[in-house]
Amino acid sequence: MRKTQLSRRSCLAWGAGVGLQLSGCGAPPVGPAPAGELPPLPLGLRERLDGPGSGLRVQVFRAGAAAHLGHNHVIEAGDLWADLIWPDAAAARASAWSKATLVLGFSLAALVIDPPAQRARLGPDFASVLSDADRAGTLANLRRALSAERFPQVRVQTTRIVGEGPSLAVEAVVAWHGQVRALPLSVSLDGPRAQGRAVLRQRDFGIQPFSVLGGLLAVRDEVVVEFELVRSTAGS
Repeated sequence: MRKTQLSRRSCLAWGAGVGLQLSGCGAPPVGPAPAGELPPLPLGLRERLDGPGSGLRVQVFRAGAAAHLGHNHVIEAGDLWADLIWPDAAAARASAWSKATLVLGFSLAALVIDPPAQRARLGPDFASVLSDADRAGTLANLRRALSAERFPQVRVQTTRIVGEGPSLAVEAVVAWHGQVRALPLSVSLDGPRAQGRAVLRQRDFGIQPFSVLGGLLAVRDEVVVEFELVRSTAGS
């Protein structure tokens, strides 16, 4: 009996947070749709954006009438890398963002689930306390739901950057779960720092948001992506 209760608890925690799709807990798997292609990267000078404070996080939210039984979750990209590609040294020195291409990526194998500092930063909606066992189980289910072995990487690449700062309008594409989709970004600049925010919909990538009991307990289709990228040597 205890084993059954624990299994049910794991299913509820997954469904109310990071559970994008959980086999065996009520949501049928979604077959992959035809994938698009990322545009070829331009030639130029690469600048690594790995200064202190660089990071990317994804917020996933509980939903449904029984949402109080679960948790919101925050997922951190543990091995994030990001490059700016400039057409020439003059554009890099002038920080001519409209001439640059940003490309970033991370692996699903290196995801970090619910770092306590990030949950504290996000306030009362993330105030519930999760045990190490809860986090480990949720992370394992997440990797399984996202077919991490088949699609191990997530990559984002800009196709157009409009503006010179402090606010940029960015058009990008994201490759995730075997799909490539357009992604508009709002980016703000503060010295060497670029901060961005976007909303992704799971269904756009062939992922069925988790739901049980006719939607009584579910996760939202939309997830919020936030990133901060820091130039190690601004303008160089």
